[in-house]
Amino acid sequence: MKRSFAFVYEILALYAFIAVVGYIANDGAWSFPGVALHPFLLVIAIEASQHGLRPSLLASFVGLGLYIIGAGGLGADDALPILAMLATGILLGMVQEARNKQLREARHELDRSRTEQERLRQRIQILTEANNELNERILGEVKTVSSFSEIARRLSVLDSKDLYPAICDLVNDYLSATRSTVYTLADDQLVVRAAKGYVVVPEELKRITDKQSLAWKVVKEKRPMSALDLLRDGDSGRVRMKEGEFPILIAAPIVEEESGIVRGVVCVNNLPFSKFHGASTKILGVVARWAGDSLYNAELVEQLRRKVAQG
Repeated sequence: MKRSFAFVYEILALYAFIAVVGYIANDGAWSFPGVALHPFLLVIAIEASQHGLRPSLLASFVGLGLYIIGAGGLGADDALPILAMLATGILLGMVQEARNKQLREARHELDRSRTEQERLRQRIQILTEANNELNERILGEVKTVSSFSEIARRLSVLDSKDLYPAICDLVNDYLSATRSTVYTLADDQLVVRAAKGYVVVPEELKRITDKQSLAWKVVKEKRPMSALDLLRDGDSGRVRMKEGEFPILIAAPIVEEESGIVRGVVCVNNLPFSKFHGASTKILGVVARWAGDSLYNAELVEQLRRKVAQG
């Protein structure tokens, strides 16, 4: 039999136990005829409190049947036990049924709350991943506003002649680079204006004329790139100093904001392998963008100074 009808066996077992006890203790009167507080009420109460209305009614009718069979009919003293069985089965069963309904509703509400919490947790996870992706797009790693203001402060108060070395310092500080260079565009070549980390700048890096190099690729596309971008394009992008070494790993254009003209290139020539990834390329792009704005501002200041001196 199905588990939902297991209470039937329970009812029969309880009545059988009471009948055996009654037969032994009551001189064979196993159904306790004429007893007002009848033992069968205990079975009805147990079934009502555990299972609800339907099992309690079944226990009441089975108890009535056993009582009538055991008493050999109905007498004047049997009205109270019969009424007690019926009232107990109906009242306790209805009360327990109401409680069971409340419990089912509470369980349903709990399941709904758990489902909603899981949905919210998934949404939070999605938003967190989206926020991390947004941070990755901005700088490649979580950076505060103070990082931007520090870059601006270190570049915007400089004259043109002092600006290029400051750019190299920023590149080394923010990207953990050990060697960096800054170039300006002059005719068909890129001329080094500042370098950091070199005792002597190699001849191959003082002027870059190879249009297939990473620095010139950046000038053409006006966006930060790394040597890996060229390799993915099928172009080695190498200007060899010696076998197996890239003299420029990452480069970003210095673009004049007003005209959109490329004024130069900021390059990372050497940095730890763990820092050679897309995040560093994005950070270099931020430094180069600030450098372009600062260079434009510095030239405006110099023009004003010349006008004041001439006037």
